[in-house]
Amino acid sequence: MRPGQDVPAAPRTTSAEWLLTNGLGGSCSGCASSAPARSSQALLVAGALGRPTALLLRLDERVSSEAGRFELANQRLRARRQVRLEEFRADPWPTWRWSVGGTVFEKSLFALSGHDSVVISYHHLSGPIVHLAASPLCVARGLDQPPRPGARLLGTSQGIPGRVRIQLASWAPTLTLWHNGTFLPAHVWVRDLEYPGDETAEAREDALVPGHAEGLLAPGRSFHLVFAAEDALFKTLAATGRLGTPPPHTLAGCVAELDLDERARLDRWRHTAVAGADFTARQAAAAHGGPAAEVARRREPLVDEHDRVAVDLALALRAGLVRRGQRRTLAATLPPGEERGADALQAVQALVSLRGFDLARDVLRGYVEYLDEGLAPEAFDAADGRPRYGSPAPSLWLVASVDLYARRSADSAFLSETLYPALEGVMQALRQGTRHGVRVDADGLLAAGGVKRADLNALWYHALVAMAQLSRLLSHRETSAFYLAWSHEHQKLFGDAFWDDENARLYEALTPKGAVRGLSPSQALAVSLPPALLPPERAQRLVATLERELLTPFGLREAPGSERVSTASLGAFVTAYLRIHQRSAEAQARARGWIEAARATGRATGHVPATLRVSADGACAEPIGDPASMLGAAELLRVWIEELERTSEPVRTAGPA
Repeated sequence: MRPGQDVPAAPRTTSAEWLLTNGLGGSCSGCASSAPARSSQALLVAGALGRPTALLLRLDERVSSEAGRFELANQRLRARRQVRLEEFRADPWPTWRWSVGGTVFEKSLFALSGHDSVVISYHHLSGPIVHLAASPLCVARGLDQPPRPGARLLGTSQGIPGRVRIQLASWAPTLTLWHNGTFLPAHVWVRDLEYPGDETAEAREDALVPGHAEGLLAPGRSFHLVFAAEDALFKTLAATGRLGTPPPHTLAGCVAELDLDERARLDRWRHTAVAGADFTARQAAAAHGGPAAEVARRREPLVDEHDRVAVDLALALRAGLVRRGQRRTLAATLPPGEERGADALQAVQALVSLRGFDLARDVLRGYVEYLDEGLAPEAFDAADGRPRYGSPAPSLWLVASVDLYARRSADSAFLSETLYPALEGVMQALRQGTRHGVRVDADGLLAAGGVKRADLNALWYHALVAMAQLSRLLSHRETSAFYLAWSHEHQKLFGDAFWDDENARLYEALTPKGAVRGLSPSQALAVSLPPALLPPERAQRLVATLERELLTPFGLREAPGSERVSTASLGAFVTAYLRIHQRSAEAQARARGWIEAARATGRATGHVPATLRVSADGACAEPIGDPASMLGAAELLRVWIEELERTSEPVRTAGPA
């Protein structure tokens, strides 16, 4: 690649993927042995401004030595074994071991927590000294925008020894590169980049190479590149103590300190998550009674660091924790980082399962502050962060999650001073009627826009029961009795109105034109939410119908015959399935198999995809859409900890290779 040369993009193959996040909504993602497979993948997606923006797609790397000049991405050289990827591992973050012309070196990268930045390092392991050149392919595109060829980028760069500032677009953050080599400015376009993993096959775009970073790899000498959408990154890191005291004077020293800091953060999360999961699993076992109660008294941990399902799902959930201004919340899927109110508030329950009460409290507080006439936000605008309102589902999940949080955390002050008054306002607003046609109708059922949905009325019933419990917790006895009586009345109304006895299922909705027949995974809520809304005989029939019509080994179909499967839907279904099968050993074994199968479909290492496409016979599945679903990870984690019993030994499962 020469300065001023336009280069056609070489076709690449897809492979196993990896995904890192920084807690701001930004991310770093790619494939184990190829260029980005989809337009949402990039080495640096900045999220601090609220709208995730891809800035750095990838690095094109070349190694030069006495043995010749080799491009790491050159498939023909790799086929002749001159360039060989000897190993790839994703734990704790992506690391590649390359053998190139007799020299062995490692490349590793990690995202910086709390900063839109990625740290990339090359370490010499053995063989002759080599010269490495890395050419950054840059764009300036919101992840909510499709890629397009013919992009116009400024591509202006200003450099001083060890640092380069690259202005890609007037509206985009400045991309700053720190390096311990040299930087040769250029203005090279790589044309027609393809994304074979995108559902739109025509997706192509052009990327700008503003220059080439070059350095030596020799014994005791590493080459480091730090890209950030923050010009004062290292000053901030030094001021917050993340570079040690005193801070190192070299980039290599700073990278070493950041490496230790990031590893320590991961270790703390892993340790506290495992300890919290073990505590909750013990509580759940005691509550289930029978043989599980004996297990709860065992001295050995029920969940430990060898439980790869619990550990990996806890790490996946951590990846979704992001800051939006002063709020902390959970993204719905990654890397786009969109926030959906109902998903975030339901996923909070997994944080409670881990006893991450401070985090759960932050998310709940953020949504309470945005309540408007009894409605919690459905979503937030990607451009300006404004909340959008519509469905009552986020408000109802808010009530459910507050109930769980209050009972587990014993945070009575936050409940009485902040949460309970807000929930009282929610219940009164929904009862009397609020925006978007949301109200309890004259027949006692909750309607939204004139339609009475079964899932919303199941959540409404649970909200009434939860308010009765919360009122009793705060010694509001008369109010508690009122909500309890209201819940009993709603339970009868629900059964009379929604039960489709002929088909052993619920009507999906009631409209002015009549009942809408159908079957969706959300019907499991009528059995899974405690206490069950349906009586035992109907609950058994409904779960049997869901199992027969929707269940695959990986999750539930969106509708009978649909090829699309939701992984998050396993949460409610597993809870309902175990309940009606009285937690039998056979039912437990089947549920474990479903969770393991759903995890195994993940495209990105350690993450759970939101949606799968299953074969006609339901025997195999492939992920589609975004590779990481926070609600999927949260629901699988919740049922793994709270619903599946540890009957003899701690659960030890094989992790990914």
